[in-house]
This record gives sequence, C-alpha cells and structure tokens, in this order.
Amino acid sequence: MKLIFVILLLSIFGFGCVTDDLNDVGGVFDTPSPSTAARWAIDYQDPDKCRQGLVLLSGATFGGNEVYLKLYREYVETNANPLVKSAAIAALARHGKPQDALLIAPWLKRDVSKSLNVRWTAAKGLQRLHNPDVVPALMDAVLDMNEENEVRSAACIALGQYPQDRVVQALITALDAQSLSVNLDAAESLSLLTGKTFGLDITVWRTWYESANDAGTVFVGQKPYLYPTYKRNAEWWESLAFWLDEQYEESQPPAGLRPANQRDTWQDFPSDAEGAGASGDG
Repeated sequence: MKLIFVILLLSIFGFGCVTDDLNDVGGVFDTPSPSTAARWAIDYQDPDKCRQGLVLLSGATFGGNEVYLKLYREYVETNANPLVKSAAIAALARHGKPQDALLIAPWLKRDVSKSLNVRWTAAKGLQRLHNPDVVPALMDAVLDMNEENEVRSAACIALGQYPQDRVVQALITALDAQSLSVNLDAAESLSLLTGKTFGLDITVWRTWYESANDAGTVFVGQKPYLYPTYKRNAEWWESLAFWLDEQYEESQPPAGLRPANQRDTWQDFPSDAEGAGASGDG
C-alpha cells in the first residue's frame, strides 16, 4: 500500500514540466497524461489498463524513477497476468540494473511460465541487462528443442555478450537447430564473440573452436555487444508529417557493460525530464 500511495503522490504532484512535455509531444494522439498512466499501472482490477500504464511509464524519461522500478519488480515477481508480467519485464529490462536480470531469468523456463509472450519478453529483456549469473538460463533456452523459436533466437542474441567457452559451444550447437532464425542469431552472436565469420557452417565452427580453444585465442577478436533496437526507414510521405517527429532508440551496451556515467538512450528524447526525479543509470 505504501508503494501505491507514493506512486499516486508522484502522479499528481511530482512531474511538473514532464506532464507538459508529454502532453505536448502526444497531443496529436491524445496521449494519456503521466498521472493517468501511473493510475492505470496500479489498477489491479483491469489488467489491460495496468499493462497500458506500465508501457507508458516505461517509455517515458521518468520511467526509471526508483518508485517505478519497485513496481516493475513487484509485478515481475508476483503478477499472474501474462500481459502485465510481460510489460513489467520489458520495463525492468529497460530501466533496471544488472541484478534485476536475476528476477527476469526464471521466466525463461517453460515449467515456470506457460506463456510464450512472457518467455520471449524475458529473453529479450536479458539482452539489455548484463549479468553472468543468467548464462545458464539463457543456454537452457537456446538448447531446449521444445522451446519456441522466438525465445531461442532472442536467447541466442543475449548470449552474444558473454565471452565464455560454454556459451560458444551452446551457440555452435544452435547452428544445427531446425530453425533458420535460430541459426542466424546464433551465428551472429558467435561472430560478435570471436570476430570470425563462418556463417552457418557448423563443421567449420567446430573445427576452428577446437583449435582456438587449445591455443587460448577464442575471444581474441571479440566485438562490442550492443543490444538490438527497432528501427525502420521512413516513408517519403512521413516527411510531410513533420509534427510526428518519430525517433528511435539507439543500440548501446547493456546495463552492466556501459560506463556508470553514460546516459541511457531513452534519456535523449525531447521529453527528457531533467530534475524530475528520473533515474539516470537504469
């Protein structure tokens, strides 16, 4: 109850210019105000409103405020609705800290969550949080032949940030999966970890790995890992709708690999809430 009370207070009094910014940017589409988003996020009686509120909060510059992080963590651990839990996982992955990966990792398991959306969101979330303790959970997802390909592919991408022999072995095994998307994402992560570009040729990868492992040179050519983000090329007619000013988040290293003083990409949007209590290292 204390957490709910604090969120309500922030939603009413705490945003100042943030409310004006969000309303100005979203006025064309009648975007809900921050106070409305906060109220929706704690609406336990309406899961759809709760999910919408979480999505709106996590997409705002002030969504990394510690009180919201506590809400995301609570929902990740305890909320039974798959859509709400998925939204909370995505929000925590976007604003959280490396230790939050430990809250997300269990939801990769099919015996913990029957929801494909929850497991897929968990795998994608772990692309943004660096914590070596979640490597076993990611490897289990990659190697689980009964798991859906979306989850396995996302887990392959997340493993690209961990230069460990067991990770390379798991990714090489994934090249033999009966899914091209899994094969391609495994090959991409292998290339990031090793600097090699052997594509989908599992025989070449295995031969090279045996030699490089003996020589201790597996990770000599490792490339920087950046979590993937969504982007698309604008259509010609979109330049006419200048008021939309659509922007996309830039890829960057996950929390735990980037410098503590480096700004998150979600802080670089025009509605940036300097001085509004937003967390700066989520």
